[in-house]
Amino acid sequence: MPARPDEVWKTSALAALYLEGVRGAIPLAPQQVDVMLRLIEAVQRPVRSFLDLGCGDGVLASALLERFPDARSVLVDFSEPMLAAARERLRAANTLPLFVLADYGMSSWTQAVEGAAPYDAIISGYSIHHQPDVRKREVYTEIFGLLASGGVFVNVEHVASPSPWAEAVHDRLFVDHLACYHRNKSRDEVSREYYNRPDKAANILAPVEMQCRWLREIGFADVDCYFKIFELAVFGGRRP
Repeated sequence: MPARPDEVWKTSALAALYLEGVRGAIPLAPQQVDVMLRLIEAVQRPVRSFLDLGCGDGVLASALLERFPDARSVLVDFSEPMLAAARERLRAANTLPLFVLADYGMSSWTQAVEGAAPYDAIISGYSIHHQPDVRKREVYTEIFGLLASGGVFVNVEHVASPSPWAEAVHDRLFVDHLACYHRNKSRDEVSREYYNRPDKAANILAPVEMQCRWLREIGFADVDCYFKIFELAVFGGRRP
């Protein structure tokens, strides 16, 4: 069986390339985190537990733990280099997270986290778009099953553009931000690296409107795209 395109994220080289060279250049990243926190706080109850699915280096979990330092947190990723980075980032957390090496491309992943369920919040950042659309919807159903009543799911995600023209606008924005971030490189060099990046084949993008429709059909309430700039979106909903 051929390797899945997203297997590249298991390599230390790609993890380092993303964490050191890309993540800090994501357009409006602080605003995306702010929207996530506002949605979770709007539930108007303490977050006692949360799950970070496809946690990367734990940047979203870290922001949530700053607001809710006593929350029990479970961080899931299938990349050991990413989990190692998350352990380092969160080693001083008030309550030490549970780090789980699991592949949520397989439905069996829930067995590794259901012991701490139900969760008051489930978050994910730039991860679920690596799954085929059929699997995306299954993952959203599994997330729904792990949420507490009234719990909220927030997905900070890379979504599909409605047209090649809009995709080109998004790409120019991202290259502009990368060029500002990497001042030691020319814009042409940054652009070549962006369009030839090793993880590009792992992206399976879906329109945010379609994903919100899936969430409503699964049973989520208050579903919306709460923030969007071109292909970068924050969307989700609550379990009634």
